[in-house]
Amino acid sequence: MSTAKQDVMNGVDLQAAALEKAPALARAVGESPSFKAFEAAQEALMADQEVDRKLQDYQRRQQEVWFARTWGGGDSVQEAALEEEWRVLSQTPTLRAYLRAQEQLTDVLRAVAGMISQEIGIDYGAACAPAGGCC
Repeated sequence: MSTAKQDVMNGVDLQAAALEKAPALARAVGESPSFKAFEAAQEALMADQEVDRKLQDYQRRQQEVWFARTWGGGDSVQEAALEEEWRVLSQTPTLRAYLRAQEQLTDVLRAVAGMISQEIGIDYGAACAPAGGCC
């Protein structure tokens, strides 16, 4: 069957119909309690300048350790120190709330991707990104 015929079934332009419904899905996700909690937690994290600075410092060191490991210069002492830094940092209330909200939103997005996968008959999460999925 040609692509043009596949896009139209029973007189309905399927691609246009899918694109027409996408904003409603996006609105529903954006208005969900999980998304609103994530937004609030993200704003709180950015407002907590001390934790935000520590997180940025941690992420910079994490990237440095990752690059060193990638190029064969990994240092187990640095990696252990980084793990300890994360353990302490992730216990701050602001970051804990953010991580919890992020996990809950991710669960919602995985459920949505799972429903899409079931309806279209392929693993949507795996198909939408070459590195193993989006969700």
